Amino acid sequence: MGVAVCDAREQVATALEAIAFAGPERVAEQVASLVRTWEAEGVVVGVPRTRSGKGPGERRVRSVVGALRTRLQVTVEVADEWGTTAAAEELLAEAKVPRRRWRELVDSLAARIILESFLAVRSRGAGGASR
Repeated sequence: MGVAVCDAREQVATALEAIAFAGPERVAEQVASLVRTWEAEGVVVGVPRTRSGKGPGERRVRSVVGALRTRLQVTVEVADEWGTTAAAEELLAEAKVPRRRWRELVDSLAARIILESFLAVRSRGAGGASR
């Protein structure tokens, strides 16, 4: 699962090393550690969307969101992650990153894109993500 953080002014998002999915509770534990380390004031989780709303990726991420909301004392927001993997792959190709490295980089780069989009919407006052 990709991870990104932003500066206190919410101007610059930075991709961090991805964390392995080892169940919702383990992910919540790892994210809680990151929240403490980075003194984060909130968490944004990208949710894959299908037309039915019942895809396996959606169910898995929704279970992670539930675990995060139970464990964390900060706000946990969700944002649509549609198209972010493709956008991350495009950025990697443009930067001429060797394809063999894409797997290790793509999730966190997609997380950075999700965070940047979330922050852009919020800075415009549109409130584009939902709880």
